[in-house]
Amino acid sequence: MLSCSSSTALRAVARQSRQAAAQVASSPRACSALPARLASTASSSAALLPRQRSALAASASIRAFSSCSPRRSEGAAASEEGKKAAPASASADGAGKEADAHAAALKEKDAKIKDLSDTLLYARADMQNLVRRSAEEKANASDYAITKLARDLVSSLDILQIALRSVPESLRKAAASPSSASSSEDAAAKEDPRRVLAELYSGLELTERSLLDQLKSHGVVEFDPTGEKFDPDLHEALYQAPVPGKTPGTVLECQKRGYKIKNRVLRAAQVGVVQGTD
Repeated sequence: MLSCSSSTALRAVARQSRQAAAQVASSPRACSALPARLASTASSSAALLPRQRSALAASASIRAFSSCSPRRSEGAAASEEGKKAAPASASADGAGKEADAHAAALKEKDAKIKDLSDTLLYARADMQNLVRRSAEEKANASDYAITKLARDLVSSLDILQIALRSVPESLRKAAASPSSASSSEDAAAKEDPRRVLAELYSGLELTERSLLDQLKSHGVVEFDPTGEKFDPDLHEALYQAPVPGKTPGTVLECQKRGYKIKNRVLRAAQVGVVQGTD
């Protein structure tokens, strides 16, 4: 039988053990203070018998460490979960890097496709322009092949037209009017120089018309800009003169007519221009 003091001491030691176990269960930090608690319990049980002290200490230790064991189990489980989660995270990172690499490769291929498409479009446009220019050059070669010959003929026409202009107006009218004289009068008229000159003028005029018709059949046309406004693209000004009653800047006289071949100027007309009186 235990004495009264021993019984009191046992109750005190048991109460301290229960308090220590409750604090450990409520907070993991209490595990760190467990040795001090055990020491206090041991000092309180100093008055007990040796066998009672060892039994009480063992009981308190079992209670305290049993309270800490769930916390330790939870920490171990969390550590294992972290170890399992690490490979999964590494696998996700690897998959993300692989997706980025695929996206970069696709972007590079799209850029190459765009570059090739642009190159193809430019090449096609260049080919179309080449075909168009070739057709235009071929047409121009056909249209303007007689340009050199036409210039030479135009120079000859200038000489012919100068000769025609040198004939007096009276003889021009005589050459244009039909003859109503008798045969004897015709024989006498053939010896008249004026009549001979009129016939010569008529022949030269027919020659001029024939040359102009032949040039026109090849696309060469004549133009006389007398009275028109001076155009430096079509006219070549030889002189300027103030003329009352005439509009300044207009063509006063055409000394040499101009010629066009298709839509090009073969030779500009050589003209005199009315000068302003300012």
